[in-house]
Amino acid sequence: MTDFNIYCDESRHTSDPTQPFMVIGALRCPRESKHDLVGRIHRLQARHNAHGELGWKRVSPNRTAFYEELLHLFAIEPGLSFRCLVANRDKLDHDRFNDGDAELGFYKLYYQMLLHWLEPGQRYHIYLDWQQNRQQQRFHDLAAILRTKLRNRAEIACLEPVTSSNLPLLGLADVLIGAVGYAWNGLGSSAIKLRMVDLVAEAGGLVSVGRGTPRTSQKVNIFAFDGAAHA
Repeated sequence: MTDFNIYCDESRHTSDPTQPFMVIGALRCPRESKHDLVGRIHRLQARHNAHGELGWKRVSPNRTAFYEELLHLFAIEPGLSFRCLVANRDKLDHDRFNDGDAELGFYKLYYQMLLHWLEPGQRYHIYLDWQQNRQQQRFHDLAAILRTKLRNRAEIACLEPVTSSNLPLLGLADVLIGAVGYAWNGLGSSAIKLRMVDLVAEAGGLVSVGRGTPRTSQKVNIFAFDGAAHA
């Protein structure tokens, strides 16, 4: 049994309504590789004077070299992989399937993103970027339903909220998620962000991250969710 860390984040699930596609995603790495990978990211930050929290919102022209090297690290490191679920918020029928509770629908999508990615015989430590929920048991409920569904297959060692400010691997997950959301929403005002979109596609051996991938895609897996929020 191998232990994996999974760092989860989301983009655009409550933002600009002119950008309908939301993305829920996760970066996976072998737990034993975490300290080495974090050290490598810290060294990149020091070399490029890119200190502080990293993430999609901090991608800017003066940090082009840093983010190019960060995505190169993701591309060449065989232990790192990424999966996300993309959903059109306009097509999620929360009234019908979630008693009008969009927050419940959101965590059902989190469940869908994770469930089909967790491999039998492995142990997972899952970290979700913290956010304020109306019902504070959401994280506990997500862990419980995953444990029930995966009983005798995969083990959920923990599922807990964390803050991204001191977790570079969560910041990397945010960059990957942001790139997918940028492509799906047809944005193009930033040349450096378009460059990041291309680099993520190259890392996954994909023509584009603006479309779904086969379920067998390993490095970059994009689940185009076209159902209602009850699945």
